[in-house]
Amino acid sequence: MSSSKLSNTEHNVLRAIITHEGISRSQLASLLHVSMPTVASALKHLHELRYISQTRGAQDSSGGRRPDSYSFAYSRCICIGVLVRSGTAYIIATNLRGDISSRTSVDLGSFNMPDFYDSLALAIESFIDDSHIDTRHLRGIGVTVSSHAALDETREMRLRTTIESRLSYRVRIMREPLALAAAETLYNKDIVDSVCLYLNPMMSSAFIRSGRYVKNSSFVEHSILHPEDSPLTKASRDMNDSSLYRCICGQIGCAQMYCSSQSLLNFPGINASSMQDFINHTRDGEYTYTRAFNTYMDNLALLIHNIRMIVQVPVILGGEVARYLDSSDIADLQTRVRTLTPHMFLPGSGQAGFGQSSFGGRPIVYKSMCSSDQAIIGAAYVLAQDYLDSLLD
Repeated sequence: MSSSKLSNTEHNVLRAIITHEGISRSQLASLLHVSMPTVASALKHLHELRYISQTRGAQDSSGGRRPDSYSFAYSRCICIGVLVRSGTAYIIATNLRGDISSRTSVDLGSFNMPDFYDSLALAIESFIDDSHIDTRHLRGIGVTVSSHAALDETREMRLRTTIESRLSYRVRIMREPLALAAAETLYNKDIVDSVCLYLNPMMSSAFIRSGRYVKNSSFVEHSILHPEDSPLTKASRDMNDSSLYRCICGQIGCAQMYCSSQSLLNFPGINASSMQDFINHTRDGEYTYTRAFNTYMDNLALLIHNIRMIVQVPVILGGEVARYLDSSDIADLQTRVRTLTPHMFLPGSGQAGFGQSSFGGRPIVYKSMCSSDQAIIGAAYVLAQDYLDSLLD
C-alpha cells in the first residue's frame, strides 16, 4: 500500500519513527507537537498497514509501566543485491538494515558469452522464487560488477533492459566502488560527506555527499588517483627508471603505483604471496617488510593530503590493505597526514586551512567495515534508500 494513502499526521509520525527508531508514543507527541490521542490514532493506522512494529515495554522508565517503542517494519522493504565477479553471480535478499535473509551463487561465465544476460536474469528470477520472497515488498534489484572493463555503457544498458523485461522490477546497476560507498552509509549513519579509497590491486574511489554516494565522482579519479602532475609524479620522473612507476593509464606516478595493494607486494625485496602474508611479516618486524610498509604509509598519507587540498572531507579507507590496518595504523596515518598539513589559516581569508584546526580535531581518516558482503549489500541498499526516500518525501 502506498504512503500516499496516509494522512499528513500519519506521514509525519512515520517519518519520525524512521528517523528516531525505538521512539515512544509520548516522545512522538512531544516531537511533533500533537496530542497523545492524535498520535495513538496515527500509530493504530500505521500498524494496521504494517508500516511499523511495536515493542512492548522497551523504553526505560523512572517508575511505573515501561512505555512501548515503535520502529519501522523493515520486512516491508526487501531488496535483491547481485555481485558479478569472475564469471560468478552472488545474489542476496536483504532488508533496509542490511540484514541478509537468503543468498546463493551461480556460475555464469564471461560477459562475452551470448547467453550471459539472459542467464543472469533467470538466476535472479529463480532466486526470488526459491527464497519465497513476498514480492509485494520487493523494492528492486541492485547489480554491481567488480570488473571495470566488463561494464561499459552498452553492456550496462543491455544488462538493465534484460533484467527489467524479465522481472518487471526496478533495476540499479553500479560499479563496485559505488556499491561499497553505499554500504558505508549503512554501516555508519554519521557519514555525511567523505571520499572513499579502496586499496585493492586496482585502486578505485567513490565520493559520498549528504549521506549518498555520488554516481559521477570522476574528479577523484582524474584529480587524485590519476593526476597529470603531482608530488608522486615528480618523484617518479627523478628516478632512473620511471617505467617502473608508469600506470596502466600511461602516466607516471599515479596513486595506483604507490597506494594499491599490488604496489606493496611489488616493493623491492618483498616475497609475499598475499596481503595477509605481507602483514604477517610486517608484524613480525622483518626489516624489508617494515621498510616497505613505512614507505607505503608515507605515500598513502601524501595521497590523503592531496585529496584534502581539493575537498576538505574525511577519507574512508577500504579494500585489501585497509582490511589489515588496525587502530594504531590508522592513528599513525592520521599523524602523517597532519604532519603534511600545517595547522594554519589561509593568508588574508580568515578561513581555516586544511589542517586539524579546520576539522575540529575530529579524525580525518576512517577505516571501512571491510565486510566480505559489503559490495553486494551496498548494491541492494541503494534500492532500499530509494524506497525510504519515497516515504520521507
